Amino acid sequence: MRFIFIVCLALTATPAFAQDQATTYNYPAYAMRVAEYLLSQQSAEGVIPDGKGGRLANVDSTMEYALIGFAAAYWYSRDSRYLTGLENGIHWLAAREDMSNTSWRGSWYYAYSTRSPYRSVAISPGAGVTNVRGVDSTSTLFVYLLYLHKTLSGSDTLAKRYEANARAALNFVLTKNRAADGFFYSSWQKWGGGGWELWPFRYAADQGDNYLGFKAGVLMYGDTVFQQAVSRLEQTGTVFFDATNGNYAVGTYDDGSLERAEPSFSRVFPQGYLPWIFGASAPNTSALQSLYACELSGGAPCTTEELSYSLTTAVLAMGAAALKYPVPTGALNRLIAYAFDPVDGAVRDTTAPDSYKYSNVAGLTVAALVQFPTLIPATTPTILAAR
Repeated sequence: MRFIFIVCLALTATPAFAQDQATTYNYPAYAMRVAEYLLSQQSAEGVIPDGKGGRLANVDSTMEYALIGFAAAYWYSRDSRYLTGLENGIHWLAAREDMSNTSWRGSWYYAYSTRSPYRSVAISPGAGVTNVRGVDSTSTLFVYLLYLHKTLSGSDTLAKRYEANARAALNFVLTKNRAADGFFYSSWQKWGGGGWELWPFRYAADQGDNYLGFKAGVLMYGDTVFQQAVSRLEQTGTVFFDATNGNYAVGTYDDGSLERAEPSFSRVFPQGYLPWIFGASAPNTSALQSLYACELSGGAPCTTEELSYSLTTAVLAMGAAALKYPVPTGALNRLIAYAFDPVDGAVRDTTAPDSYKYSNVAGLTVAALVQFPTLIPATTPTILAAR
C-alpha cells in the first residue's frame, strides 16, 4: 500500500517538481566536477579541509566521507588521481591516529588543524562540552577506507601497512564505545574542566559506519571478534527502526527508548544512508519510502528545511540505487540547479545560495551521482581466529 501511495504522490507532484523532472542532466559529469573540486582542496600531505579554505579537518569524520567520494570517482572513471587522493588521505589520517600504549590507542580527536603539524583542535559540538574524541564512526570509517582502497586498487599493500592501525581502531571501539546491547556509543566528551566522559547515546547512522568498518576488518584481516560485532550490527534495522513512524529513529538511549528529533538533518539522514549500507529489508524499504514520500509530495512528512539539505538528496539517491529504486531525478536535478556551484564545482550544504560548502557533502554527492555501492559483499569468507 505504501508503494501505491507514493506513486499517487508522484502523479500529483507540484509544478516545480515536474519541471525539475523534465530537465536532463548528465549526473556522472557533474560528479566528476565535484570530485575535481575535492582534489583541488586536498593538500600535498593528504588533508582535506572540512569546507572550502577551512582551517579544520575531519570534524565528526567529515574528511572520511569526502574520501568515499574519491573512491566513488575512481570506481566510475578509473582516473588514477582519485585513487591517489584516497591513498594520500588515508596516510594523513593514519598519522593522526593515537597509536600510544594508552586507553586511547586506535582513536582520533574530533577535529584537527589543516596546517602542519596538524594538531588536534578543541571545539564544542554542544552546550557545556569543551572537547570530543574517540568518535566511533571516525575509527571504523578509517578501516572501511582501507578496504575501499584495497578493493579498488587490487593491491593489499596499504591494508597490510596499516593493519596495526586498523586493528587498533576497531579494538578501541569494541573496548571503549560498546554498549551492553552490543551497539556502539557515539563518543567521549569533556565537560568544562573535568575529565573525559562517555556520551551514552547510540546514533542509528553510526551503526552503519561501524558495520562498514567491522565488515571491512573481517574481509581484510579475518577475526572472530570483529565478526561478532558484524553479526550484532546486522540487527540495526530491528533495534533502531521506529515502527510508529515507519522510519529510523535518530538513535537510542540506555533505557532502550528511541530519540525522535525535531525536524533536522539528523532526522532524515539515516533514512537513506542505512538502506545504502544494509540493502534490502523491510525497515530499509520503509525508511527509504519515507524519503520518497517527502520528495514526491514536495514536503510532508518532511519539512522544507530538511529537503533543502544536499545530504538529504545524496542519501536518497544512494539508498535508491542500493534498493534498486528509480533514480530520484527531481531531487538530484534541484541539487544541481541550486546547490552545485558551477564556478568551483563545490556543493553547498543547502539550496540557499550562501550556505557553506562542506567536504562531506561533496564526497557523498559524488557517490550519489554515480550510484556508488558500498563494495561490501553480502557473504563473508571463512573467519580467522583473533590474534
